[in-house]
Order: sequence, then structure tokens, then C-alpha cells
Amino acid sequence: MPNKFTPITSSQDTKAALQAANHNFMLLDAEAYTKDVAKGGNSQVKFGKLPSGRYGLLIYDEGGMPRILVGQAQRDGRCGIWITKNGFNVLSETN
Repeated sequence: MPNKFTPITSSQDTKAALQAANHNFMLLDAEAYTKDVAKGGNSQVKFGKLPSGRYGLLIYDEGGMPRILVGQAQRDGRCGIWITKNGFNVLSETN
């Protein structure tokens, strides 16, 4: 999203400038970890830091089951692409 950070101006007092800087870093930090794309309250795609602490791209089926993982395996962190059959959770299968 463009323009979501609070600008810091030279006319602000020190306290306001520090609060704005901290707010901007919080937004940046949240963006750097995980991005979740949802539709109707259900996750469709999640990328960044996954619930296991590993990193990757997780794609859900229409029922909300995680089916495709591109990134680090849950068990040992090896990189790859995993696709499960309908009804199987890709996170359980790579654990």
C-alpha cells in the first residue's frame, strides 16, 4: 500500500517525531513477517513467516485447507514445492 507510513516533518517536536518513527517501524516490521490474503474470512494465500516459524508461500483450497507450500519444509527447513491431494494438509505432510 502506498503512502501508509506517517511522514516525519522538521516542524514536529521530538516526541511526535519519535512516535511517528516507531509507528512506521511497527508497520514495516508487521509487513516483513507475514502477509495474509483472505476472502470471506478464510485465508486464501499466506506468505512470509508461516505458523511453524519457517518461511514460504502457502496456498489454501476453497475449503480453507493449506494445499500448496513453496518454501521451507516444516520438519527440516529444506526448500522445495509441495502439493497435496484434496483433503490433505500440506503442513502436516511436510512435518
